[in-house]
Amino acid sequence: MAKIKDPILFSEHFNIDEAELKKRGIVDPFLNVDTQLFVDPILLDKSSFEVIRTDAYNAFRDHFTKVIRLLIISQGEGDAAWKGAQKLLSLEEPPANGLGYGGSDRAGTSRPEELRDTILRTTKDIIELGARDPEMISLMGFFEEQVGPDTISDLTSRVIEPQLSTLTNEVCGELGIPTKLSTGAKTIALPHYTSAAGKERALVLVPEDIVRALPDAKDWSEIDEAAAANRDIRDRVNALLAGIATPTVAERKEALKRAALQSPDALNALLAALKGITSNYDPNDDALGYYKLKEILSSDLKAFESTKKYDLAGGVTVIEEVVRDTLNMFKQHVEHGNLWEELWIGDKPKKERAAQLIYYAIADSYCEANNIDISPEANMGGGPMDFKYSQGYNARVVVEMKRSSGTVVHGYEKQLEIYKEAARTNRGVFVIMDYGDMGDKLNTIQKIRADRLAAGEQASEIVVIDATPKASASKRK
Repeated sequence: MAKIKDPILFSEHFNIDEAELKKRGIVDPFLNVDTQLFVDPILLDKSSFEVIRTDAYNAFRDHFTKVIRLLIISQGEGDAAWKGAQKLLSLEEPPANGLGYGGSDRAGTSRPEELRDTILRTTKDIIELGARDPEMISLMGFFEEQVGPDTISDLTSRVIEPQLSTLTNEVCGELGIPTKLSTGAKTIALPHYTSAAGKERALVLVPEDIVRALPDAKDWSEIDEAAAANRDIRDRVNALLAGIATPTVAERKEALKRAALQSPDALNALLAALKGITSNYDPNDDALGYYKLKEILSSDLKAFESTKKYDLAGGVTVIEEVVRDTLNMFKQHVEHGNLWEELWIGDKPKKERAAQLIYYAIADSYCEANNIDISPEANMGGGPMDFKYSQGYNARVVVEMKRSSGTVVHGYEKQLEIYKEAARTNRGVFVIMDYGDMGDKLNTIQKIRADRLAAGEQASEIVVIDATPKASASKRK
């Protein structure tokens, strides 16, 4: 989950009905934080928008065909052809579409040049096999440890920005959103947003049918799905990983890369299989809770507000009270309302981020009313934490939220303690979203807590929220 601070929706800023964007199949992005979706080039030729399905798709292929031609004639790294390919393979983040892993500042950034060269080297290896399909660039996120889908998304977005700009201009014209030319929109008039820091940026909108959810950095399910898409590649990957008890993401990527680079036919088979199984992020399933977050933020928040006032002079003890109240509100809506429905897709729990995002939307109304800062996944040196509440420098409370199927014991015993130390506080709350697969984990961490208290140590509170499916309100007794 990206760091979120006072998120502003595109529809809110330009005073339009979000339903109008949804009706047109357009993502309603946040203007000051990144949305954890990415543009997947595999989806371009499936788009319902002609300008994307034809013009953007052809632009993508043409651009990377040029990269391939330069690499074909390159005799070695550093020669003129190699440098030409480097120039075309820009990893500078396009700041206009608001997608990716970024935080509260959406300004574009540049990735290390070594990452760009890694992609070029792998592309060169593929070319030497005899493969020439420019869409091979889509596979780099499956092959290279440091190349994520957000990197491929940025590469794609930069190449197809003219087509995205054309689409944005048309949508804005239909909805009466003001557009203009600028240094960031030199040929096609675009809407603009000025940040709190006074920096003005041109914005482009993105169709819903070309975006997918960004996976967790340590999630290898997508890699396994890619490997399973073709039987021969699956068997080859399994053979390569046979001697490894618990393969890492890097090892799985390396195995998939080696399996796919057996021959041009193997590579083309993988690419074709992925194009067949890849689909866009479904707003109806909303696996990340992204659309529910937007719905809550753009709705009447009175159901989540509190009339209770807090005397912040009480310091960290009062901040802890605020945290408990926000969690109790969330717990009430999940266990006794219908909010649990937003945490499931059919009979499967949604990703951990869904609960985190929805909780944030509820907690933020408390914090705004009481001038308390809530920082989702604030990184303070010990790695990303889920939430940090603070008022001033000394009053800080850390909240860690885990799914019951996850690393609950490690999360409570080790991870939360690291986060507390990084935030320079000894106050923490550990939240478990119980989807019915807890096992004996709760008893284990309750004993850890009891032992710490018995030893005179500070021990973080434990809160369990029952996220299992409930009967409809009319059937509850």
